[in-house]
Amino acid sequence: MKFRRYSDNSFSAATSSPEETFSLGETLGENICPGLLLLLKGTLGMGKTKFTQGIGAALGAFGVKSPTFVIMREYDVGAPFLHVDLYRIDDEAEIESLGIEEYLEEGFAAAVEWAEKWKNPPNECRIDVEFAGNGENRLLTFTLRGEEARGTFEALAENIEKGSQTEEF
Repeated sequence: MKFRRYSDNSFSAATSSPEETFSLGETLGENICPGLLLLLKGTLGMGKTKFTQGIGAALGAFGVKSPTFVIMREYDVGAPFLHVDLYRIDDEAEIESLGIEEYLEEGFAAAVEWAEKWKNPPNECRIDVEFAGNGENRLLTFTLRGEEARGTFEALAENIEKGSQTEEF
């Protein structure tokens, strides 16, 4: 895995297999804080669900599946976890009706796939993750959007940097 820091609020990690993408999710899951909102952005097949499965595994939720058809799945594990997929939703009012913000207020951490559809997500405790790539290679760019998430953001960056190559990619 490769790592590159852009600023105090942004870094990227490059993975070369689904297993590495899963492992990156596990690393984040090990450092997750209650109320964390992860907005996962990227096209089909970029590894958003694989990354979320890694988060779930770190929290004790094994067998995390994409909620494409059910929209949301709750996992009542070590830290309560919510997995949301907005792929089939086109209306902001429908997104608001899901009650994601209420889950966050109750201490759930939430991973939201197809988050680019959510026009006004909360910012207090948030990290955006942009997925790009081709073949099995992925570039995940993490951007801190809410200071309450800084501890998780910094722990993730430190753990990735320790176990990776810091170089241009």
